[in-house]
Amino acid sequence: MRPTSARERRLIALLILTALVAALYFLVVAPIVAGFESRADRLDRLALTYTRNLRTIAAIPRLRRHAESQRAAAASFAAAVPNAEAGREWLRDRLQRAVEGAGGEFREGDDVEASPGWVRASAEARMTLTQLIAALAHLQNQPPWLIVETVSVTGGNAIAPGQSPVLEVEIEATIPLRPAAAR
Repeated sequence: MRPTSARERRLIALLILTALVAALYFLVVAPIVAGFESRADRLDRLALTYTRNLRTIAAIPRLRRHAESQRAAAASFAAAVPNAEAGREWLRDRLQRAVEGAGGEFREGDDVEASPGWVRASAEARMTLTQLIAALAHLQNQPPWLIVETVSVTGGNAIAPGQSPVLEVEIEATIPLRPAAAR
C-alpha cells in the first residue's frame, strides 16, 4: 500500500465530513423537521375541526327551529289516528263531508286495501260536474293533504236542457297513517 498524498487525505476528509453531515441530517434533523410538519398538519386539521364545530354549535338553534317546523308540518301530511281502522273511518268521513259540503248525495263509503302505513277508502256519490269539481278541490286543498287516486264518473240520467246532468261518481283516496300517541 502506498502512502496517501495530502490532496487525497483532504479528499477523504471531505468525504468523511460529507458523510457525517448527511448522517447527521438524516438521523437527527430530518426526523425533527418531519415531527414539526406533522404537528403543524395536525394543528391545521384541529383548527378546521374546531371551526366546523363552532359553526355546527352556532347552527343548533336554527336547526332546532327547522326541525320543530317540520314536525308541525308533518301533521299536514298524515292522518293522526290511533290505528288503521280509525284511519279508514276518518277518511270515509272526510270523503262524505266533502261530497255533502259540495251539495252532492253521498251513497256509500267503502274500505280499500292499502299498503302498510297508509289508509285508503272510497266513496260513491251522485252529483253534478260543478259539485264534483268543488268536492275534489275541497279534498285536495285542505290539510291534512291526501291523495285522490281515482275518480270514476258515469253519466247518470239524460241531459235535460238548462240543468247539469247528475253523475254517478266513485272517488278513491289515500293518506299516510301516523299513529297518534295514546293519552
